[in-house]
Amino acid sequence: MNKFSRLMIWIVSLIGIAQSVWLVGLVIPIDYLSPVVTQTIQTDTPWMMIGAAIVSAVVALVSLMMLITAIFAPRKADQLRFESPHGRLSISKSAVEKILQNRIMTQNNVNHVTVKLRLRTRNRVVRVSVNAVDKLNQDLVKLGEAIQNNVVDEIQQLMDVEVKKVRVKVTPFEASSRREKASRPRVV
Repeated sequence: MNKFSRLMIWIVSLIGIAQSVWLVGLVIPIDYLSPVVTQTIQTDTPWMMIGAAIVSAVVALVSLMMLITAIFAPRKADQLRFESPHGRLSISKSAVEKILQNRIMTQNNVNHVTVKLRLRTRNRVVRVSVNAVDKLNQDLVKLGEAIQNNVVDEIQQLMDVEVKKVRVKVTPFEASSRREKASRPRVV
């Protein structure tokens, strides 16, 4: 979760908690809370008091869950930073995706490769999703395993981080809507 999303969740959750306390103080007479909230007329109608308490409890629980999410959600990143005594290095997520895409296309005879990385900065873990179309009617299981091995090797070489999961989806040439045979030369 990026910093702006986390800040917005913090603000909305704190407003929700304050609103639920204000609603309870407005409707239900509580010794210390009610005079502080406002000098309005409070009701003694039981159904209105129960309704206000239920609405207030729901808003408070949702706001509390949002606050806990903002505090404990793992950070996602668009780049990975390495620091050493000699300086800092930042590796962009999009650059790594492009490098992986090119390596998969050149080594595995596939087209229309899409690579998506999910970086976690706290424990430096990467998850990768790869979609590709087979060009040569190969064994898809072996092709998927080869792509997984290529991705793990390339990420280890580029970033030296742990690869938690590699998800590969290879579509056969016949089932693909985008058809380009490998044997056709392209004339420009």
